[in-house]
Amino acid sequence: MRDHDCASRVAVLDRSNQRCSTPVILPLVIALAVLHTQGSRWAESSEARITQSPQLRWLTQDVRRWQKVEGIIDWPKTYVNPFDPEEVTVDVLITTPDGRQLVQPAFWMEDYAWRQMGRQQGGEWFYPQGRAGWRVRFTPTQPGQYTAVVRVKDAAGQADSSPVSFTCADGPGHGFLRVSRIDPRFLAFDDGTPFFAIGQNLAFIGSSSQYFTLSGAIEAFHKLATQGANYLRIWTCCEDWALCIEGRKSAWGRSWAWRPPWIDRPADIPPPSFAASSIFAGVRGDKLIPITEKSLQPDPSHRVAVLPNTRYRLSLAVWSSRPGVTLTVRIFGREVPFSIPEGDTGKWTILTADVISPVDAVWLGPVELALSGTSGMQSAAVYLAGVSLRDPATDRELLWEAEPGRPVLGRYNPVDAFMLDQLLAAAEKEGLYLQLCLLTRDLYMHRLQDPSSPEYAEAIADAKRTFRYAVARWGYSPHVAAWEYWNEMDPNLPTDRFYEELGQYLDEIDPYHHLRTTSTWGPSPKDCRHPHLEMAEVHYYLRPVDRGRIRDEVAAVIDRTAFLREHAPSKPAIIGEFGLADDKWREDPQMPQDTELIHFHNSLWASLLSGLSGTTLFWWWDQLDRMNVYPHYAPVARFAQEIRFGREELRAVVWEDERSGIRVMGLLGQRTSAFWLIRSNGTWLSRVRGEAPPRKEPADVSLPGLAPGKYRVTWWDPWLGQPGETGTITISTAQNQVWTPAFERDIAVVVHVGEE
Repeated sequence: MRDHDCASRVAVLDRSNQRCSTPVILPLVIALAVLHTQGSRWAESSEARITQSPQLRWLTQDVRRWQKVEGIIDWPKTYVNPFDPEEVTVDVLITTPDGRQLVQPAFWMEDYAWRQMGRQQGGEWFYPQGRAGWRVRFTPTQPGQYTAVVRVKDAAGQADSSPVSFTCADGPGHGFLRVSRIDPRFLAFDDGTPFFAIGQNLAFIGSSSQYFTLSGAIEAFHKLATQGANYLRIWTCCEDWALCIEGRKSAWGRSWAWRPPWIDRPADIPPPSFAASSIFAGVRGDKLIPITEKSLQPDPSHRVAVLPNTRYRLSLAVWSSRPGVTLTVRIFGREVPFSIPEGDTGKWTILTADVISPVDAVWLGPVELALSGTSGMQSAAVYLAGVSLRDPATDRELLWEAEPGRPVLGRYNPVDAFMLDQLLAAAEKEGLYLQLCLLTRDLYMHRLQDPSSPEYAEAIADAKRTFRYAVARWGYSPHVAAWEYWNEMDPNLPTDRFYEELGQYLDEIDPYHHLRTTSTWGPSPKDCRHPHLEMAEVHYYLRPVDRGRIRDEVAAVIDRTAFLREHAPSKPAIIGEFGLADDKWREDPQMPQDTELIHFHNSLWASLLSGLSGTTLFWWWDQLDRMNVYPHYAPVARFAQEIRFGREELRAVVWEDERSGIRVMGLLGQRTSAFWLIRSNGTWLSRVRGEAPPRKEPADVSLPGLAPGKYRVTWWDPWLGQPGETGTITISTAQNQVWTPAFERDIAVVVHVGEE
């Protein structure tokens, strides 16, 4: 799992025509900007629009049902923002074997080479590979012949490609996750195969500053899958501390201490409008950095990978009110001076120089910008609109975070999008299904106060753009279990219009109709009931302030299940976050003291028999990994196979047997029922307090809900996940008492109707 080297990356590393024999700075090259025509938002190519047509080339040779088909779309035009569907939309119109036509959105992609460097060497290494371009990903859902046509729309009109066909053979797989047709409280695949979610959160995945890097997360995927887990909740909305498709990732500040050095562009400074051929053509120019004699140090949120002994093009977009100003950039440990020529004062200028990386370079390292030559020029003003470091061989940008005021919304992080590609590929390999928490809440929440406001409508439009990209790039995969709109939105906000309009939009553009859910920081009945949210979700943590439940993790699961089933009686429902926390929502310091992981074990089993659609999804993935919780999933997964989820209607029961001091949770079916029994002193807090564990002995207990008759029973050890004693019982109209085998804390049983 650690070796991500591949032939394509080796080819990048060995690119001989970009190497230089001696690591020296080449002569300085000064280039004047050609001003772009004012007022046009379209970056037109030099070719006549009428002569262009897109071309589709499928990369997948052996096409199978339920598996990805990927293609490259050749389209020569360039755009200011290729992610913006108002500027350009690229769709693939696919005719299926039964004659239906689907519209699969295409997406703009920047590919990367990837190496695991290890924490001590800087973490994951991602380097731009090849030129950016358009891609399409599609999953055929039936065997037969498919025909595809690419359609491009922009300000100049529409262009279609010639039809391209492929033939799909049958293949393994069950399809996409749906609401069960037999019992809508549970999940099933397209072919009807039932699915019960067993897993946890693994929300923050990032650089060496996070517990799980991309490589570490993929290793955890393998550990989970090996033990029978099948579900993970992943954040793609972490701003700049971890994986985030849409968020603030800037070389000039951090979201938690947002004090960037830029200012709003002064009225007397013209906007930096550069030609389409310029690397700064997409710069908006509403934010500028004033340059003083104090040095600037751009600090990207991710470490910038470089190749050794390779020529790069360093460029600055600057404006100066006076000649004779020199900007010095320290890069790769050397100083590169940029002088603003006499004739370029009072207008925007692009200054460029070629620089060479050291022979042993892996990372870019510190970059500093300093101003000189302004002594005695008190009124001199110098502004920076962008810094660029580009690989000329691929025309790919390394310092894309260094644009002041880089738009947060509507442009998607290329490195993190690549990381999500790899996570999804790993999930497909391991048989895991991902609930992707996509939108960055704090970019939207302040705009959702008034459904009739323009800000509210803009928030919906931004979310639609993001989801169009997500559907285009990751929607192909059956292993995307659900789109989660955001993590813990304010439940008091009027979000109904947002969910309705975004849901209707996804109905139109998502050809696979993935499930949709969301979460709030407190219980939200209206979200549980919303018709455009197919899954209901709550979060809950056992905290000291909640004295009634902190001592009893099973009671907490029962309580949250009751809430979900009250407000979402006919929907799949999950507890999307769960765990032990202190009163400030930090990890409970007592958690590591529960060395047997009793709280984890009990919560999994309680949720398995609760009537929910999956187990509690635990938070604190780093502590869970340290404590090696993974073997606890296997017994739950084995016992879940005995429960007829999605095969017959199941009725959840909870019973407090006061006489025996045992709590019973069960799912009753017409043919098969299952129960989990736990002693009142079998919870986690008794273990942490050092209390003696319950004695291992049989119990006389009532199994509620069973109709009179004879039953065949199999007793299970919930800790080993193995069946044990078997026998028959008779339930009379007067009582349904049964004797259990000897057990310590808890025991489970499967009950079949009849003696055979």
